[in-house]
Amino acid sequence: MNTVVKNQPPQLHKIGPVIGGQKTAVLLMNLGGPDTVQAVEPFLFNLFRDPDIFKLPFSFVTQRLFAWLISSRRAPKVIPQYEEIGGGSPILKLTQAQADAVADLLKNRGFDVPVHVAMRYWHPLTEDVTLKLYQEGYTHLVVLPLYPHYSCTTTGSSLNELRRVLKKASGSQAVKLSVIPSFWDNPKYLQGFANTIAAGLAAGQWSCPLDEVTILFSAHSLPRKFVKKNNDPYPEQIEACAKALMQHYFPKNNWELGYQSKVGNLVWIGPQTDGLLHYFAATNTDNILMVPISFVSDHLETLFEIDLEYIPLAHELGLNHCHRAPALNNEPMFIEALADLIIEQLSQAAVPHLQVSQMAL
Repeated sequence: MNTVVKNQPPQLHKIGPVIGGQKTAVLLMNLGGPDTVQAVEPFLFNLFRDPDIFKLPFSFVTQRLFAWLISSRRAPKVIPQYEEIGGGSPILKLTQAQADAVADLLKNRGFDVPVHVAMRYWHPLTEDVTLKLYQEGYTHLVVLPLYPHYSCTTTGSSLNELRRVLKKASGSQAVKLSVIPSFWDNPKYLQGFANTIAAGLAAGQWSCPLDEVTILFSAHSLPRKFVKKNNDPYPEQIEACAKALMQHYFPKNNWELGYQSKVGNLVWIGPQTDGLLHYFAATNTDNILMVPISFVSDHLETLFEIDLEYIPLAHELGLNHCHRAPALNNEPMFIEALADLIIEQLSQAAVPHLQVSQMAL
């Protein structure tokens, strides 16, 4: 009797970089971050001049003036935060490590395609990377924004910038894009995420059994009016992701979902993470594992905001058993999830007449 082995990738022999008649590359997109304290202000300038987030009803010059005013005012407040975490963001180094791991896994599965990193607000910028690929003759890009949950402010902005650059560069000659807009419900992503939570539980010092530790998810917040105006699915996807993780992997633990990184006086989606810490202190709820749910790697929001602000705040409030789960970074199952998502797109390009269900990953 033949044994059927399930969930194995198709056995393909070195496909790429020309797939389905098109020269193909993979593009991993992320926000980016200043790699030095000198880069903080120009990074903020690029952020605040993004027309997909801060769209002003006036001219291009007005948009740049607005970005200059806000970034010059905020930089002195933000620079000390980056100094506290080593003088810059590690996001490029960590994202490049993810790209290298994904590229190795693709090659092991028969797909010899390059994997590039493009950042929205700091180097390597989307414009520079995309133009280089276009000049090198790539006509098909598999695009994977490293935001598990779709938002107009992250995935939407990154894709809009990519399309603007390609339209300007190619004119009438189209470059095919195979876009993976979100992956919060991918089973291997959820498994990898659960692995980081389990690692945090195992490493923490607790005064209770592990299944009695409260899981506190913390996601990057958004202005409420922006979410409403754009019908942004981000909050719903964040909540659905947290529920799926808890129901499938940690059904006995209590959990809460909070939001962080609020800036300015607008009403942002909540509850705020620091507010939940005050609530836990008021209700004598100790033993808390903080889990960064909307981030796939360490950067300012984990290394400074959670590690150097929220956890010390918890201790000040008498919550003596409060720790953070590690970020995904290069968690093996997470890397497999990214590779599977990319292989699905590459397989369709290589053998377009086959259904996805036949190309079981």
